[in-house]
Amino acid sequence: MKYDVVGIGQCCVDYLGIVEQYPDINEKEEVNNFTVQGGGPVATAMVTLSRLGASTAFIGKISDDYFGGLIQDSLTNEFVNIDHIVVEKNKRSQFAFIVIEKETGKRTIFWSMATVSPLRVDEINKEIIKKARVLHLDELMIEGSLEAAKCARDAGVTIVVDAGSMKEGSLELIKMADYFIASEEFAKQYYNGNDPKAAAMELIKLGSKAVIVTLGDKGSISVSNESYFYQPSFKVKTIDTTGCGDVFHGAFIFGLLQKWDLKESIRFASATAALKCREIGGRTAIPDLREVEVFMENWE
Repeated sequence: MKYDVVGIGQCCVDYLGIVEQYPDINEKEEVNNFTVQGGGPVATAMVTLSRLGASTAFIGKISDDYFGGLIQDSLTNEFVNIDHIVVEKNKRSQFAFIVIEKETGKRTIFWSMATVSPLRVDEINKEIIKKARVLHLDELMIEGSLEAAKCARDAGVTIVVDAGSMKEGSLELIKMADYFIASEEFAKQYYNGNDPKAAAMELIKLGSKAVIVTLGDKGSISVSNESYFYQPSFKVKTIDTTGCGDVFHGAFIFGLLQKWDLKESIRFASATAALKCREIGGRTAIPDLREVEVFMENWE
């Protein structure tokens, strides 16, 4: 079967709750609005694409534990294909505890790394990558990601890379990306300073069609060989910023599928990410296409 987008990367379970304020050590604070849902950068991007109307498949690695079952359910319930997820028995899948401050929507994250082994090259189904329109990668499980990117490039599949921070192999992966989306933190690490525009100008030299640096609630900047522009964030009542960047990535890829230009795709991604912030969790408030369209029409 052919999918619009195949994603390879991290997946996890998020336990989330809201507190009035973050407590000091040895203090207690009541947690409200507790919820459990799937997470992970690429996995959440696939859910976003699915809600917007694209067909998606996710490749990752989990165990046969309780958390692994929740991860699978969180994807299949959103019509993301998981036939090619690898299950390694008798290990632990990744999970996180996320504490959200009520007033600001800012998060504190405690996480436990999965004990499954990294996704191996021979565990990746290359046939579905070759048939996809877009391959979406994070920088995790770098060996498998690099092999998947080589496969996609040879097949003429568009490659989008999500970079949260500088890791071993990051630059090699960037060089194969058609679209490279970096966090502000990555830009600082790469350029060794607080100048995301300068970082983007340097990163574009590595060969991507466009480099986007996300700046949280300050918006994003985008650089291509033809243009540079700043996209401010859409202002909404923020309940929780968990997964905001992941939703941005998924919505940006949706724009690519529609063959929108870079500015239109970025603006759509920004609006979609803003709407996600309305409720707790990385996936609860991910909008469908019509919601985003109405929101953008009313904004104008």
